[in-house]
Amino acid sequence: MTSTALTDKEHETMRVLWDRGGASVNELSVATRMGASQTLNTLRGLVRKGAVDRRQSGREIVYRPVLNSETARTHTLGRLLSGEMSTDGLGVVVLRESDVDPKDWADLQQEIAAKRARRQKS
Repeated sequence: MTSTALTDKEHETMRVLWDRGGASVNELSVATRMGASQTLNTLRGLVRKGAVDRRQSGREIVYRPVLNSETARTHTLGRLLSGEMSTDGLGVVVLRESDVDPKDWADLQQEIAAKRARRQKS
């Protein structure tokens, strides 16, 4: 496995794959509320990292998790403890691992971005 550091979108995609055991691009796009193009780009990154594999299933390609959630958590904790990740990252990890609805998570990220933009203007 090349790297287990996951972006927000990759982690969101992995959560769906961990829950379902595998999914197509269309299923992931609906579940994560990302467009098909963004979902496919996210999956390509996950394949490069060795976190998922892809298999032909009939007429669809199904993506399955290779990286398990425990390994991803351990790696994230190691990054936090080594100083690679700020303590702000801890809040993100806690929210990711909770049962926050992806829509609520997206809304929260938008609020944070808007708040940062207002701060920069000041």
